[in-house]
Amino acid sequence: MQLPINFASLVVLSTFALTGVSGKCFTSSINWSNKDKAVGHVEAACRGGVFTGVFKPGQRKYLCVRVADNLKWEFAITNQDTRDSFDLQDEHGIGGLSNEVRGCDKGGVSSVSGWEFSSDPNVGYCN
Repeated sequence: MQLPINFASLVVLSTFALTGVSGKCFTSSINWSNKDKAVGHVEAACRGGVFTGVFKPGQRKYLCVRVADNLKWEFAITNQDTRDSFDLQDEHGIGGLSNEVRGCDKGGVSSVSGWEFSSDPNVGYCN
């Protein structure tokens, strides 16, 4: 009876290890002025905007939102695979970018299963 429980635990732990999740919150710069509004921009960009469609190997897609005078929110998703193109599901993009908004007061970056997500509030203007 003990063997199946240990084997099941091993399978679960191996699954988490294979997903490859790493991330960090930024510690400098400014805080999000409105996290709900930032997540709204993320949802729009992932459901019908810049983050839709196929990402080529190594391709980075970027969105800059002018929030106020001299204030911007920057979002980016990168396909970290160097050989294959992928179409990121909308919900995965929303989840990846939203985690960096909701979980990090000054934004952050994470790498999840071959995708890098970055959400970053900054002083300045969009180019």
